[in-house]
Amino acid sequence: MEHDSTYPTAVFCIIATEFCERFSFCGLRTILSLYLRNILLFSENAATVIYHIFIMVCYIIPMVGAFCADIYFGRYRTIRNFAIIYLIGNILMCVAAVPTIGVSPTLFSAIGLSLIAIGTGGIKPCVAAFGAEQFTLPAQKDMLMHFFSIFYFTINLGGFVGMTLTPIMKKAVTCFGEDTCYALGFGFPAALMLMAILLFVMGKSFYKLKSPKRNVLIEFFKCGWYALATKFKERTRSDHWLDKAKGKFNTKLIEDMKVVCAILLLYTPLPIFWSLFDQQGSRWTFQASHMNGNIMGAQITPDQMQVVNPVMVLIIIPIFDRIFYPCFSKYNILENSLHRMALGGIIAGMAFLSAGLLELVLETTYPELPDKNHASVNIINTLPCNLRLYNPFNGVQIINASELFRFKNVVTHNYSTFSLRVEAPYYCGDCYFSKHTFDINILSVEHQIDSILIGTNEHDAIKSFITDPVDFKKSLTGAPRVRIVYIKNSYYFHNITVSLRSTTGLEDIYFVPDSNHSDIAVSEYLEVPQGIYECFIRSKENQHLYEKHFNLAAGGVYSLAIRENRNEIVFVKLFTMSVPNTVNILWQTPQYFLISIAEIMFGVAGLEFSFTQAPKSMKTVTIAGWYLSVAVGNLLVIIITQLNMFKSQAHEFFLFAILIVADMMLFMEMASDYKFVKVKESSTTVTSGFATEEITPFIETNDSNENTFYD
Repeated sequence: MEHDSTYPTAVFCIIATEFCERFSFCGLRTILSLYLRNILLFSENAATVIYHIFIMVCYIIPMVGAFCADIYFGRYRTIRNFAIIYLIGNILMCVAAVPTIGVSPTLFSAIGLSLIAIGTGGIKPCVAAFGAEQFTLPAQKDMLMHFFSIFYFTINLGGFVGMTLTPIMKKAVTCFGEDTCYALGFGFPAALMLMAILLFVMGKSFYKLKSPKRNVLIEFFKCGWYALATKFKERTRSDHWLDKAKGKFNTKLIEDMKVVCAILLLYTPLPIFWSLFDQQGSRWTFQASHMNGNIMGAQITPDQMQVVNPVMVLIIIPIFDRIFYPCFSKYNILENSLHRMALGGIIAGMAFLSAGLLELVLETTYPELPDKNHASVNIINTLPCNLRLYNPFNGVQIINASELFRFKNVVTHNYSTFSLRVEAPYYCGDCYFSKHTFDINILSVEHQIDSILIGTNEHDAIKSFITDPVDFKKSLTGAPRVRIVYIKNSYYFHNITVSLRSTTGLEDIYFVPDSNHSDIAVSEYLEVPQGIYECFIRSKENQHLYEKHFNLAAGGVYSLAIRENRNEIVFVKLFTMSVPNTVNILWQTPQYFLISIAEIMFGVAGLEFSFTQAPKSMKTVTIAGWYLSVAVGNLLVIIITQLNMFKSQAHEFFLFAILIVADMMLFMEMASDYKFVKVKESSTTVTSGFATEEITPFIETNDSNENTFYD
């Protein structure tokens, strides 16, 4: 054939379209979970559920796309029409992220995500099949096999670029008074989706187009329903339950359905793999937000870490395609797609084992919060001498000068009252206490962490100051959080300000309320970029009361305690309430490396298997069934998240690792009984860019009784 040695021009148009579509989708998906948590203010569990519902719908709709392509519109018009719906959804997401418009961001985001899910879902089952249809078989069989690797390479290249640039644009540009610009983050993918539509439509003259000739899906379900009803009615034995439909339905349809049912049966264990894979955009991103993103002075955001997956896939695909697989085939290893899928699933389990081990390390840096029926109490000694604290928890506790001591997990049912006695030496620094003991009554509330500062009043007598409960939760963005606690016992200073100025010039100012007696002022938590800060304390009477440098690290929660006495600042100290994120974000690399290998072995092999093994009239349906397994996998994540079985996220990761290994054992057992189909030459003729007959291959069952999985 004249063009057997060259790729069809239409394939390049389709691949370029897929690149833009993947850029758009992966860019939006990368920032979605953080947008749900940080902007729409959903909890991490709720954001995880919403994220996976979105992904689930994206992979349920392919059944609708397959129905439209095979019955009504054909693949070209189906891709074009759903792409337009997709674009509208992208525009609505951009509008939702613009606060000045005045629309409900939650409502518009919900509508936008719904339309995007419908659009991308309708496209999914058609693009790979439409691209494969551009080849003439069996003359271009080898090109078709390489097409799937190129197609998957394009998916990951588009995903890589989108996942890289979208978070950068969201972070690098400030808009509407925020330090992030989600409007731009969603707007740029919308522009890429518009480009995808234009590229696809421009390539129409090159495509081999096929119009649907019969309602294959309807015949499929009618035949299946009739065969099942007859089987239960007659209760007679037959070689295959579909044989009950012989005589009423076409023999070729029945034989095709047998192949499809065998394929779909193999798909039943696959959702477990996708339940692991799609957690990169939810659980793994939230895990990254608890880590230190500083790499050689550059700051890596949690959503940018997802870029590691497509980068590794882009690097590994050519290595596997050109080196590993050919080498393995010489020794009859990993010869067929089912071999590769099973091994890929087990490697995904190793990725989650790695994620679980990392989470165990991260848990040592998480704030220790009170359990049920418990509370905690912080005692901060702002005096220059050690204090003796008589208490009902451990009897007597020495609290060193300028230090903090925490009574952890104090037994409390709803709330309880405790009495403490503070004893100081008569001489404490430059203070003399005529009465050196002081009693404190504490109202302790369940799950709450209270802080009590020990200082002096305007008469130099010991006094306690109780602050608002401490919020130990780390910031959603990973930025450090700090609150200012100011003990005032002077009549002299007025209009006091506490300023935190970073080396980049960013400044946050807290105005201490004026009072004419001993009092305590507590600011709201300030969320600031990590870095070195200069602390300036000023008043109307003295513009240089105090200066000091502090390092605010990513993920840290701090209390800056300040005490004045005798018209001067006598105590300034930064207390760490929650330790910073000390584990570097690059420690996620091993789990991303493993999941990338798993994706190549599982994803590429699965697409190849879905297309080459399906009957010629049902290829889109089979690929839609493949995508449906992705939807069920995301449903499993939602169910396990909602069950809330584990207090530790690490244990949840380990559960998924165990599930996938057991699942792949079942898959291998099922696959050992599968008989591969083989390609026979098609009688296709093509005129004027339109196929007069189906251009995809005929198939027949391999009659060999040889076990094809373990050969």
